[in-house]
Amino acid sequence: MEMYPKRTSMYDRISEKRIREQQRQEEERLAQEALEVPPPPPERFLTNELSFIRPVGFKDKTFHVFTLTDIGPSPMSVVVGRSAVEGDADLETVAQQLLKELGKSLSHLQWVEPLFPTQIAGVEARQVEFKWRQQGQPVHQLQVIFLHHDEQQQPLLMQITGTSNNAKGMTPEERAAFFSIIDTLELRRVGDPEDKGNGEAVAV
Repeated sequence: MEMYPKRTSMYDRISEKRIREQQRQEEERLAQEALEVPPPPPERFLTNELSFIRPVGFKDKTFHVFTLTDIGPSPMSVVVGRSAVEGDADLETVAQQLLKELGKSLSHLQWVEPLFPTQIAGVEARQVEFKWRQQGQPVHQLQVIFLHHDEQQQPLLMQITGTSNNAKGMTPEERAAFFSIIDTLELRRVGDPEDKGNGEAVAV
């Protein structure tokens, strides 16, 4: 028996056309919904006691300063500083530039241990140790340098500096205190669950 191709009726063609039109409309609806989704809220800026949304353009100039005394010079201090750098900044290059600036600004500078590579919290870092004189008094410093970013994704050069004013240089106890900070340091990153408060707060 000779077989003939099945003919498509006019109603079938109309039905197929209607289905294609419905699919097209659904795709357009989904695309429009995707465009209308509001952007995520800005990341929050965290301090020790609070958090807030930092307006764009406001620069963070804060330092964390830790001392052993309330009044007068502290025999030992630790300072955590940050400064903005370019997005393509190279750690070694930035560190070498920093050392050149130290050489120009510090009196009677002596390198105890030249710059060398290390790690802090699992990221690449540089460490340096040096002595200098401030108003004739000896100062002994350890510094760890690394790259990070803030809650607005601005690249930062981070500097953690331990300073001893001991006339004989940094003592073993002071050195141990400094490295206890370095060894227990953890980096906060945008989106870390432990840095969120009320579902939104994210650390620097």
